[in-house]
Amino acid sequence: MTDKIFLSTKNKMLDIKEDDLRINNVLLKEKQGDETIEYKLSDSMPEHRLVTKAFELTRNYYIKSLEKLMSADKLLVLTGAGSSKDDVLFGGKLMTELWDAVSSLYYRRFTFENMLNKLDIDLDVITKKDLEIVLSKAKLYLEFHPNEHRVKKLVDLIENKILELCSFSLIDKSIHLEFIKKMTSRKTKQSRVKIFTTNYDRAFEEAGAEGGYVIVDGFSFTQPRKFSGKYFDYDIVIRENSRTSSTENFANNVFHLYKLHGSVNWEKQNNEIFQVDKPSKAMMIYPNSNKYESSYEQPYFEMMSRFQSELRKGGTTTLITVGFSFADKHIFTMTIEALNQNPSLNIVIIEPFINPNINENFKKLFELSKKTTQVLIIGEFFKDFVTNLPSSQYLDFNGDS
Repeated sequence: MTDKIFLSTKNKMLDIKEDDLRINNVLLKEKQGDETIEYKLSDSMPEHRLVTKAFELTRNYYIKSLEKLMSADKLLVLTGAGSSKDDVLFGGKLMTELWDAVSSLYYRRFTFENMLNKLDIDLDVITKKDLEIVLSKAKLYLEFHPNEHRVKKLVDLIENKILELCSFSLIDKSIHLEFIKKMTSRKTKQSRVKIFTTNYDRAFEEAGAEGGYVIVDGFSFTQPRKFSGKYFDYDIVIRENSRTSSTENFANNVFHLYKLHGSVNWEKQNNEIFQVDKPSKAMMIYPNSNKYESSYEQPYFEMMSRFQSELRKGGTTTLITVGFSFADKHIFTMTIEALNQNPSLNIVIIEPFINPNINENFKKLFELSKKTTQVLIIGEFFKDFVTNLPSSQYLDFNGDS
């Protein structure tokens, strides 16, 4: 059977390797009555039984760990495509699926395959279906060949297709809503949960609306909703007795949302950014190597700055990442620097069947997880992680003591 990694942290490695279920590289054995059970692939120990046991042990470990980690002074979330990917529950697409969707596009008989040939795309890139590299090369090619109309038109078609595929509504909002509930059930003295996402979709907005949450997302509370970084410093409080009372209680059901790469419902109008239902051209940082440069423009710069600042603040901090492979170099760099500078920062990475070789950045974090207790990597899908995520030991879902 294929090797699988379920858990990686300094004190514990749990994996199936060479058909053995191992804990810290030692075959798992259990005493059951007078018999000793060895968790090694055999006719009496089929693959599904090994995997089930691995998940049981993994969940026992991380449930206990997260009870403490989620009570940190600051609780941050970073999500990527994996938090929207489930054909039955969500509707989002992975990068490879976006590749499949755009591969049939063409402009006046100039096909996607024609563009790959013109850009001299390596076979390895095609095999991995790395759309980001293709778009990066296309953008660079157009810098030197601005009159290459067909490439420009096909790039536009690809970006429009990505926008279309990311403009979905959640098929089932319950998983995202349960995640929000568990994240926001905290003591009132603790800071608001802050969700950072590289996704363009409106999954968290839809789930939040379903649960009656107020989302502080950098846009005004008036119509039309206009962006300004100052709105991230606003909060919702309940005044006791009268508007002039000095007693303020922070309202329940509030969280912050930072969309690091833009959104399907953002539009720039006369150098100002608004939320609109159907933008004529959505503000999104499309997959390409210019993402780093684009992140220095507003509103992306504001949100990236907030992410970096939150990671470095004093007090205990837990960052939970879901469906995010750390392929984005600038986000990876911020995270590593924060780990080096802030000993009170802990990172929990949720990645199904942990693949250390998914990219160089993730591999570095995987190696780091074996050396420090600050990094915990859990091999789970988002929906299963949410189900097993412990609820607050202090508060119920409404934030009451």
